[in-house]
Amino acid sequence: MKRIVLIFSTCYSLLGFSQDIHFAQLSETPQLINPALTGLYDGSYRGIINFRNQWPAMGKPYNTFMGSFDAPLELKRKEGAYIGAGAYFFSDKAGDSRFGTTQANLSVSAILPTSQTSKLSVGLAFGIVQHSVNLSGIHWPNQYNGNSYDPNISPNEQLNKNSFFNFDMGAGVNYELMTSTGTLAGKNITKFDIGAAFFHATMPLQKYSVGSKENLYGKLIAHTSLRYDVPGTKVGIVPSAIYMMQGPASELNIGTLLRYKIHQGTKITGFYTESAFSAGLYYRFKDAISPQVYFEFSDYAFGLSYDFNVSSYGEVKKSAGGFEISIKYANMRGAVRKGMK
Repeated sequence: MKRIVLIFSTCYSLLGFSQDIHFAQLSETPQLINPALTGLYDGSYRGIINFRNQWPAMGKPYNTFMGSFDAPLELKRKEGAYIGAGAYFFSDKAGDSRFGTTQANLSVSAILPTSQTSKLSVGLAFGIVQHSVNLSGIHWPNQYNGNSYDPNISPNEQLNKNSFFNFDMGAGVNYELMTSTGTLAGKNITKFDIGAAFFHATMPLQKYSVGSKENLYGKLIAHTSLRYDVPGTKVGIVPSAIYMMQGPASELNIGTLLRYKIHQGTKITGFYTESAFSAGLYYRFKDAISPQVYFEFSDYAFGLSYDFNVSSYGEVKKSAGGFEISIKYANMRGAVRKGMK
């Protein structure tokens, strides 16, 4: 039975090509979650680098790299409204087949304050995706002879494409409510976000096999988050949740961080720079538990997390999971929206 599981795991990355990558650190991949989050922050520009190493115990780990950049751009024609512009790139290599997805996207958002404390944004993302695979590295279930894997047995698979490109696009909407109170010594923030996005609107054809009629499933995402600073203390809570549905697959990820402000920001100048440490736990239903820690120092932030599998795969590999790191720089000086209280 274990041999069958191992053979299946080598070709899983190809058979499961209709599902997207994901990161455990939800707050550190805003454009990947919703293009309406592009430029939706109090700063002049933001850059984030993410790296994930998943299932190393399998022998050929799944490695995912992502880099993103975005910025809010003020519109002078209509006071209060502005746009966000950004771009992101990711590369994912999966398993023995080295099944790869490489994508470069541009994203743009329109952000409209609906009151002194709230904003509504809509966004659009579009770009080019390359899919690739190394067919020589795949072990097929048909090549199991009853006792072991036999490479001399024909896999009986009609595969003729090692690489191809698709155009991709998606759209989203987000509502944000934020209030800030405090003095020269510091501030307390209550910030609530809720949004939804839809990706792969073109449902591109997957061209690995002769006469293929398989299309990439569209992906629906619903997400929400809250930051609440407890008044009179340096402590806050940051709960969040995200639900993703793509074809027959779905995923629900919920959790909470406890945030401690090492150094308070200043409210009176309008610049909200502070230092903090956050730690918490997330649960991806029927899949993994992910402890996470974040360090924020002025305009920099570093995140570390590790997924411990609780699914059937975790039983085979003793809760093997995925290590993830993020590095963020967000320039908060001269913020476009620094006047909003």
